Amino acid sequence: MPQPPGAPGAVPPTLHDRYAAQLDAVRADPFSAPTTDDGDPRGWLVTRGVARLVQPFVTAVPPDDADLARFAGVAGAAATALLDRLDARQLADRQNAAPSLGTLLRAAASHPDELEVHGYLVGPARSDERISAEGVDLYALPNLDVRPDHDEACQCELLWHLVRDLLDADDATTLPDAITARTNPWRPNEPCWRLWWD
Repeated sequence: MPQPPGAPGAVPPTLHDRYAAQLDAVRADPFSAPTTDDGDPRGWLVTRGVARLVQPFVTAVPPDDADLARFAGVAGAAATALLDRLDARQLADRQNAAPSLGTLLRAAASHPDELEVHGYLVGPARSDERISAEGVDLYALPNLDVRPDHDEACQCELLWHLVRDLLDADDATTLPDAITARTNPWRPNEPCWRLWWD
């Protein structure tokens, strides 16, 4: 099975601790709202163990935003565990026109060799605390001709049909905003397509 993407020393190994410290600060501030914008208790990423589950998949913590953490490579058992920790409203979260978080996690849990979820978390210091999926990495059809200008010869729709129809990621409202070929460091010999919604 593929290993999670976090290389030793690549990112601080304390996402859970960082978010727990943010939660302590929120609870100590008499002016902080006790719930998120969506009505969840502040700090639910910590109390439900979501930050701890996602930590091995963190690829970046932007230096100018300690609240934000980007992740990639979530599939299989990790996707299943997140499905168990998140409620129906949280699983319905979507990045604009992207498939819902729940749809992508279910697809990645069912097809761990072909599909991995990438996205971001926003920590409890902010009232919009959440986990969101921005798209998937698809390990299939590496020889398709996908072109930046998506001209008539572009095969992006064939690629999208595979994701939507065969892998059940079927509730997006539009094609991805970007489809790029890449090789991820945690699966170095396996080219993939990154599908991303803005």
